[in-house]
Amino acid sequence: MASRYPYQREVSCKELNKYSVVKAASEYELNQKVTALRAQWDAELSAKKASAQAEETQNVLDNILLSSLHPVAFDVTTLKDFSEFLEPLPKYPELTALPNEPQRSDEKYNPAPSFIAKLFKKKMEEFEALHTAEFEQDHSDWETERNRIEEQNQLKINDYTSAKEDYNNQKAAFEQCRDQHNRDVDDFFKAYLSGEPNAVERYFQLGLEQIKLPFDYNKSVELEYNPEGKTLIVEIMLPILEDIPKLKSVTYIKSRNEFKEAYYTEAYLKKKYDNVLYQIVLQTLNYIFTVSSEHQLIDTVVVNGKVHTIDRATGNEIEPCILSISVTRDAFEELNLEAIDPRAWFRSAKGVSAATLANIAPVAPIVSMLREDKRFVEGYDVVDGLDTGVNLAAIDWQDFENLIREIFEKEFNVNGGEVKITQASRDGGVDAVAFDPDPICGGKIVIQAKRYTNVVGVSAVRDLYGTVLNEGATKGILVTTANYGSDAYKFAQGKPLTLMNGANLLALMQRHGYQARINLKEAKKLLQESR
Repeated sequence: MASRYPYQREVSCKELNKYSVVKAASEYELNQKVTALRAQWDAELSAKKASAQAEETQNVLDNILLSSLHPVAFDVTTLKDFSEFLEPLPKYPELTALPNEPQRSDEKYNPAPSFIAKLFKKKMEEFEALHTAEFEQDHSDWETERNRIEEQNQLKINDYTSAKEDYNNQKAAFEQCRDQHNRDVDDFFKAYLSGEPNAVERYFQLGLEQIKLPFDYNKSVELEYNPEGKTLIVEIMLPILEDIPKLKSVTYIKSRNEFKEAYYTEAYLKKKYDNVLYQIVLQTLNYIFTVSSEHQLIDTVVVNGKVHTIDRATGNEIEPCILSISVTRDAFEELNLEAIDPRAWFRSAKGVSAATLANIAPVAPIVSMLREDKRFVEGYDVVDGLDTGVNLAAIDWQDFENLIREIFEKEFNVNGGEVKITQASRDGGVDAVAFDPDPICGGKIVIQAKRYTNVVGVSAVRDLYGTVLNEGATKGILVTTANYGSDAYKFAQGKPLTLMNGANLLALMQRHGYQARINLKEAKKLLQESR
């Protein structure tokens, strides 16, 4: 008796350890059944993998500290520029060849005379004169063409020479900028090794910010170094509870052809959150003490952990400090990080925090960052006294620096930032410093003001970048009443630098309700007359 299902196929899935023999009355039906079964198993496999990944994520969260016991110091060579000048070298032009010079002896000018010409001397002279005149005309035409070609070739050579000179100048400028940048990086590292506060702060900021965690959040680090006490204060932005992965498992529901996700309880997540944050504190301390051990720059580290969140009572954004701890090198080196309980250690080390970090209860930092700089001085108001007729390119240079400070103060005050002006020096150093609290793109910002009437070259931009590194700033802003050369914009590409020309400055002022003008030609004349 013939089988009702003459078509059959074996189907298996090793990952699920499943095997089945699919039977059907027709080949078409068989293919449909096999496809449906494989789709079901694929869905089950996806759910299984998602659950395994969720479980692995939780294991990784439990081992943040263990996975970073042997930190690698920040490699300053990653800041260097090893690029080569890629513009093609100009090619020597293809010159036009000169035509052959006519010669009186050429066959063209010496045809055989006729029989009659040979009989009469006068005829012979006329014959010779005719071909001599033909030669002279051809030679004159040749000289004209030769001169034209030589002139054309010389123009090509001149263009090539000029292009090659431009190429060499551009290459030299590129290499000079690159090499100066690399020297600035070397100087930055030397300053770190010698314990200069700004360099120490910037070096550890770069190192701490490169530490990766098994989840994404807006991490930022701000530091303050006291060389006398060899103390480093670290203000680190920590994740909030919502940043912690909460997926527990994924199940495929065959009857509804859908995935069902299960999540960890709030109690579990709060406990996990506390454990993650205390591990981050230990990870931070371990990095700093390990990296600084060779040069003995740091004896004490203070970690103040902050979070960027919403105050549920007001709906406003806040950044409270939720934990603070001070640890000496001697005390830290006694710890066995492979077996430590981060929460128990934090309590025994006299750390300050709420009983449950997830409650976002603010605490007073053990030591706060002072943000003091002896260069800071009181500024004075300029912008309110301006009228539309004032030429910014011609005002007093000190007034211009104060004006820039005022405008940026209005710009940064929107987000709760502050701007301080430094002592007047006219030395190309820091004119103002902004402190932007924005956790994503904020930090310490160096501002330089250039009341110029000529194009700002690359040297000023290069100096600004060196200042950014030396100051441990996150960004540099150069403001001028003039414009920038192409070499300046090229150097700034890919670096934390913003170049604002006169037009940008006027637009910024207009945004805050102030009108002024910039006339470089007029300013040059006024400045020359005042000398």
